[in-house]
Amino acid sequence: MKALKFHGAWDVTLSEVPDLHAIGDDDVVVDIRYCGICGTDLGIVAGSYPVAVPGVTLGHEASGVVAETGAAVTTVAPGDRVVINPTPYCGRCRMCQTQRINHCVNKHGTESGVSYDGAYAGRYRTTSAFVHRVPDHVSLRAAALTEPLSCVVAGARKLQPPSLTAYTYVIGAGPLGLLYTWVLSLKGLTPVVIEHSPARLDFARDRLPAGSAAYASLDEARAKHFGDPHAPLDVVVDTTSALLEELFPQLAHGGTYMSIGLKEKLATIDTMLLADRSLSVIGSIDSLHGSFVEAFHLITSGRLPAERLVSEVVPLEEYRRGFAALGCDIDGRQFGPADQASCKVLIAPGALDD
Repeated sequence: MKALKFHGAWDVTLSEVPDLHAIGDDDVVVDIRYCGICGTDLGIVAGSYPVAVPGVTLGHEASGVVAETGAAVTTVAPGDRVVINPTPYCGRCRMCQTQRINHCVNKHGTESGVSYDGAYAGRYRTTSAFVHRVPDHVSLRAAALTEPLSCVVAGARKLQPPSLTAYTYVIGAGPLGLLYTWVLSLKGLTPVVIEHSPARLDFARDRLPAGSAAYASLDEARAKHFGDPHAPLDVVVDTTSALLEELFPQLAHGGTYMSIGLKEKLATIDTMLLADRSLSVIGSIDSLHGSFVEAFHLITSGRLPAERLVSEVVPLEEYRRGFAALGCDIDGRQFGPADQASCKVLIAPGALDD
């Protein structure tokens, strides 16, 4: 089978590797249909997030069809359509028992596609606890967004707005930005989205929940949406992780700034303001206890239109085109803002039959 292998910054190759088969009694082997390109993947390839193990198969946002199972597996069978939780955990260590399963001390490294082989490949092997059967009415394309949505659900749990009328801003209209907009809307808030890329802004505008809107700048959002050029910042979710220093002094009393981007950026804040204005600065990127199942529910129940956020599907052999759509030019060794109408791009190792 083919697998997209990481060797170092800007050094990825599509390689022929042995097929995977069930070895252990609890093994589940999945023929991968779709695997989303994550910001983590972009950072790994570009060298800005140097965590992946050289030689690993990339990819972790996956769905597919069960190909083989071990003798003890009873929850799924060959032919079942499934979504994969790419972050196994032991359930016994202190991190797991205190609902921080993504930080399990007994798991192997971080997650699939980073520390061990992931799902930009024909097949992926896991165990029965980490696959969920997809209902017939839900596409495997939509199901592939479960893992990033799980991270969003975990982050949204941390936000405690002072009121459901809180002025709420999401910086960035990429997949996580739009997913945060939907999840916060389901919690009762009405986020506005800020996106500088005209192409991404155009893609986002007709994919927002009722009441939300998207603007090219914070100033435009304040003036047009709130009718006040000095509208307060009650809740800010920054997918760029670049704006803490700029926006921190503008946070309203009791306001919250959440950083979810994996980009290195040093910032200085005034701790007097932190205490005197009762401000909160939060970081979040991981799935936590129960968030994967909750995200899966939001997709399978139709509460969140996941498939509408998919902007492109590309065959595994054309992975360079998929990465380029998100601003990551592998051949040119350049990473910058996306210049086309993109959001979630899916890699398809197999047939496009769903």
